Amino acid sequence: MRNNGKYLIIKVLIVITSVMGLAVAEKNTSISIELDNEIQQMADDFLDLKPMRGFNYKNITLTEAYLWQGKMADYLGKKYGSIVGYKTGGHNVGPSFPTFPKDGVRGLLLKEMLLPSNSSVHLDSTKRGFLEADFAFRVRDDSINYAQNEMELLAGLDAIIPFAEIPDPYYEEGTRSVNGTVVSNMGSRFSFMGMPVLIDSTESWANKINNFTFAVHNEEGDLIEKGKIKGWYKPLEVVGWLRDHLLSSGIKLKTGDILSLGNIGIIRQLHPNSPRGPAYKSNSFILSYYGLSDQPMNVTINVARDEL
Repeated sequence: MRNNGKYLIIKVLIVITSVMGLAVAEKNTSISIELDNEIQQMADDFLDLKPMRGFNYKNITLTEAYLWQGKMADYLGKKYGSIVGYKTGGHNVGPSFPTFPKDGVRGLLLKEMLLPSNSSVHLDSTKRGFLEADFAFRVRDDSINYAQNEMELLAGLDAIIPFAEIPDPYYEEGTRSVNGTVVSNMGSRFSFMGMPVLIDSTESWANKINNFTFAVHNEEGDLIEKGKIKGWYKPLEVVGWLRDHLLSSGIKLKTGDILSLGNIGIIRQLHPNSPRGPAYKSNSFILSYYGLSDQPMNVTINVARDEL
């Protein structure tokens, strides 16, 4: 009888555990459905130029947020297509955006978000868009996933691409969060690419990459702002961070992937009444890199101000 009582207790415990497991599974399923619905709504709002709604799931981990970012890309992909590269930000010196994770943020580049240099964007095609000078590489081959140092990372890249963006972080006021920034893919809207310049894995190229200068001019040739990469961030270190971050999510880089390394210090707001300063009045935002090739490397964003 004692043994029967022992077995009865074990059976009861098994039943209780099973019931509890089912309850947890049902709860998790319910949360997943709610999350998926919320992310689909965020994507729809972004595509419709409406403010993205606050992301309520602040208690999910950052790792989970990046998984849900992939679901956001699925919904955005209906308009913008497949993933063709990756972006990052928050690696520069000084204060970063307050809703970026403290060690940097990772995002996705979708095919139809990438526009050729000299493309025009109408003011009405964004709601909180701003012009941002960036820097990008193109992946040569799979070896970059196994690179152990700066020169091996450089060997896994085949080109520098002049790169500028118009992010559009449009959220309901007071609702933006770190997880929400990740899940919403950083509010990425448009990216612009100049002509690639081929590179080699040499000390000379590593030195040029770590020391180039840059400037933005308008269509009249007037200087808007200039700067230098040294002291801002080290591009190949950022490539290493982005590669490692992707690998931590089980993502390997492949030939042709575009890697945007983030803001290099020149940002201009497109719309008035922005905390980033007055609206940009010129019709072109021309970013040039100096010291990487015999001639400046350029990418141009044109701002169309005429009526639609």
